[in-house]
Amino acid sequence: MVPCTALVLDVLAFLACSLGLNKIGDEGATAIANALEVNASLTELYLASNGISNVGATAIAKGLEVNASLTVLGLSHN
Repeated sequence: MVPCTALVLDVLAFLACSLGLNKIGDEGATAIANALEVNASLTELYLASNGISNVGATAIAKGLEVNASLTVLGLSHN
């Protein structure tokens, strides 16, 4: 099995990514947050309906503090 972080880093090479309805939860959100800290190409990320709580959302917010490329983030229905 490939670690979640490795998958996230591969996926974040795209300009837009929709990962809605994937049950990534806070663990996946934290992995995405870590990837966002080093990603410079992703402009749109959609994470609707993934069971992300305040913990995961806070991690993503911290990742965005150093990310200059993401302009659209969808977190509805979490």
